[in-house]
Amino acid sequence: MSDILNQSYNPLLEINTSFESYLNARTRSYTEHVVGGRMDYAFDGDFAMRSKINTISGWSKLYKTITTADMPNRFKRLFQSTDLATSMLHANAYNAAQICSERMQLNIPTVMVKKAKDIPEIYSLTGDGIEPSIIITADIEDICTKQELCFLIGRELGRMQNKHSAFNYAFTYPGITLGNTVSDKFAEYTGNDRNAMPGNYRQLSYALNSWLAAADLTADRAGIICLDDPAEFADIFVSLRKKGIPDSFGNVECNLDVHEIKEKFEVLHTTPVRSLSLAPEVSQDERRLYAGLEFTGCEVLYHWRPELAKSGQHLTNKQALEIRCEILAGADRQSV
Repeated sequence: MSDILNQSYNPLLEINTSFESYLNARTRSYTEHVVGGRMDYAFDGDFAMRSKINTISGWSKLYKTITTADMPNRFKRLFQSTDLATSMLHANAYNAAQICSERMQLNIPTVMVKKAKDIPEIYSLTGDGIEPSIIITADIEDICTKQELCFLIGRELGRMQNKHSAFNYAFTYPGITLGNTVSDKFAEYTGNDRNAMPGNYRQLSYALNSWLAAADLTADRAGIICLDDPAEFADIFVSLRKKGIPDSFGNVECNLDVHEIKEKFEVLHTTPVRSLSLAPEVSQDERRLYAGLEFTGCEVLYHWRPELAKSGQHLTNKQALEIRCEILAGADRQSV
């Protein structure tokens, strides 16, 4: 031991302990990844659909109600009725949130753990006056591996970064339901008569449902960024679905064969854009998998996780990624 201490070279002296170094580390944020007002990894179709929703009559008033009243009230109720995850309580969820927050360059959010439900649930809340929070049911923590938790929590951090909360919350209203239908109840929140604007109701319902599919691609990319090994994305995605974690539309059924998916993707990935297409009957889960696998070969991923880059690796640029993902996700056929 004394020989080590007496060595003339001390590696500890190479550590930069200056205040400037400390300040740079503490103030590091994801702002370096914001391009043109949006996250560099975000699916372009996600931003485009939200922009369209913002122009629909009645949405701005509903959005204000959600962000200034509904979400803050829900946050208060949840804070009073859930356990807060810490390093000692619900440590698996807390540790996954720590890992993901570091990789997404965010402060660790509040993680609230609810009692187990018939159907596992995880979602996020963020907005003015709300502590950024992830709400998760205890059964998810029990049945998921560390990497599965990282993927799920990473997806929610992606939703936070991309301001999805209010759009997701809209589906809690009786008048806006999954499946492209809207009831008369929506008139109570917009102050409009349904008979005076039937087209707007149909348009808003369709737009929100179309956005939900596009937003999944953005969230999946955030989840991939948070994985130890992004190459495990497909296996983790299928495992979560088979464990009963519902998709954004509430579906719990899963008939995916991960080996078949990977084999099909090998063909799709080498198919030129001009010949790239999927049959209309291909499921949304399968489309998400293909789009996520495309992202694992994109240079943007390695801007976030440079330690994973390999010498001589051929990577796709963001523009090429978006064109391919629009086709794979069917976003090129969507309109409002």
